[in-house]
Amino acid sequence: MNDLQKRLLVILKVFAQVCEKHNLRYFLNGGTCLGAIRHKGFIPWDDDVDVMMPREDYEKFLTLQDEFKGTPYFIQSWKSDRHYIYGFTKLRDSSSTFIEDFYKNHRINHGIWIDIFPIDGMSKKPIERSKCAKRVRYIWLNTYLAYLPALTRKVHKETLFKDILLNIVGGLFKIFDINHYRNKKMDKYANKYKIEESALSGNLFGFTFKKAAMDSDIFSDYVYVDFEDTKLRVMKRYDDYLKNIFGDYMKFPPLKDQQGHHHNKGFSLTEGYEKYMKEHKL
Repeated sequence: MNDLQKRLLVILKVFAQVCEKHNLRYFLNGGTCLGAIRHKGFIPWDDDVDVMMPREDYEKFLTLQDEFKGTPYFIQSWKSDRHYIYGFTKLRDSSSTFIEDFYKNHRINHGIWIDIFPIDGMSKKPIERSKCAKRVRYIWLNTYLAYLPALTRKVHKETLFKDILLNIVGGLFKIFDINHYRNKKMDKYANKYKIEESALSGNLFGFTFKKAAMDSDIFSDYVYVDFEDTKLRVMKRYDDYLKNIFGDYMKFPPLKDQQGHHHNKGFSLTEGYEKYMKEHKL
């Protein structure tokens, strides 16, 4: 493990402990699940952690900030962090810093994080999974619109007209709180079908689109597997899950694709994001 992965593992363990304490269901998700099965830990080049929770458990987790009292951990959602834009949640370590490129203008908690996704019902009928992709794309269309407040910037003589125009667009989104309106709509939309009543379920807030919808029974039970120096939960039918997402998941990708996908404008394992941003005038 590299130093970032070691820090991510600490956050992941803290998350799992709270879930165990409150009997909340969770599963390792995406590349983190793949890493657990193929590498018994992190994919060597991975730079993030993804977990997923059935919507009912996910909503309960959002209410548990008091569990982290006296610690640097912060449950970041659009409800708890005013300028956070996504419909899914992050558990942040506020004593560290990782400012993603596309977040650099958002005044949010920028601590190192793990992603927490809700699992939602997608269809009551076993229709073609590609039809569910439209629901995922609709979610992400709204998510991309939420980047608009980040358009606000300092006005420069050389780009005067452009800067003023972008400030107007970004400012209107802030003034009318469009992001919160959007997120309320997305929550209602995502909650349209309950997992227990659905033939197909999955992660509406991921990037898998056509691969997101799968047999709801996949999320009905879990097993513990090795992940570095601990044991964590994956779907009991993890083989079906991973084949849905990755196909031949035991096969390594080409060397050119063996790299992380999060780029930053500021990073520190030892300095909290507030102090870091102040010192670097971000």
